[in-house]
Amino acid sequence: MAMYREKRFEEIKRLLNTKQELSIEDIMQAVGVSRDTARRDIVALAAAGAGRRTRGGIVSLTFGHTIPSYSMRQKLFSAEKTAMAQTALQLIHPGGVYFVDDSTTLLKLSQSIDDSVTIYTHSLDNAIALSVKTGVTLHLLGGRLNHHARFFFSPASLDTLSRIAFDAAFVGAAAMDAHGVYFAYDEDAQVKTAVAGAARRLVVVTELQKFQLKSTYQGFGLGAIDTLITERPLREPERMWFAPGTEFLVAKQ
Repeated sequence: MAMYREKRFEEIKRLLNTKQELSIEDIMQAVGVSRDTARRDIVALAAAGAGRRTRGGIVSLTFGHTIPSYSMRQKLFSAEKTAMAQTALQLIHPGGVYFVDDSTTLLKLSQSIDDSVTIYTHSLDNAIALSVKTGVTLHLLGGRLNHHARFFFSPASLDTLSRIAFDAAFVGAAAMDAHGVYFAYDEDAQVKTAVAGAARRLVVVTELQKFQLKSTYQGFGLGAIDTLITERPLREPERMWFAPGTEFLVAKQ
């Protein structure tokens, strides 16, 4: 058992060195442990000086000291996430007004946008990617920065979002089940709730593994979703969770 624990720690440290931050869900998936075990591993690794514990996971000791380079962020993109981002990109049209959420897949979407559009986001990484797009009118929602998840939040942003009829809002997910879409932070879930209520088209972009995970704060129910983009087809029981008019798009790799 001790050897297995040691090997598990080595894998977590390797991933932390590559990604700079890991959520509890990341660790659960990467080394195949329960949420309680992932939490205990985080406490032990932080105590050993391998990283700094956060409310939602663990970050490297140098996390936040520098902005990750473009090449470093690219390393986070699997072929599946890149394909989903490209599928989402087909829903963006010149002159449109869009919201783009904070997630690795949607960071890839932000990096891929070349049309003259207006983008609202609360994601620091999206803003960095979009800041070099001369055709994009960028609105970065302000407030306090969540250093782990790298998004900004303020109550005033909720009022701003609720008054904008986005042509489409692109949103990720920490977890999903028959009752709705969930997120790790209450403030983040509040942003998603406001966006879901205002957008003409709500597009959720997520890997199907999120159906196997649990998270704390619900952003909206599945009935609010107009389009779901995944890396592979849903099983029939999962499709039945959604409203009859939901559009299902599978990314082509």
